Amino acid sequence: MNKNLKDQLKQIISEELDVNLKLNEISEDISLFEDGLGLDSVAIVEFICLIEDRYRFQFSDEELAMGPFKNLITLSELIAKKITTDIS
Repeated sequence: MNKNLKDQLKQIISEELDVNLKLNEISEDISLFEDGLGLDSVAIVEFICLIEDRYRFQFSDEELAMGPFKNLITLSELIAKKITTDIS
């Protein structure tokens, strides 16, 4: 499921965010921020909103720390946990 989640997150970035990135330019282990993909704070907030809408959950304040948003691997792991927890 995580591979599918990572692919879905890549698609959100390339198709729904106002960034100039193509799907094949997005690596799942690179930072989402300026030192990697270069997403600024506005793009990150938009990305968070899109994720919450798509997967129908809300991040807690603690989850919005930079750690889970380090890259698509850590972010997909958090989303998978939240989806699993919400289903249980």
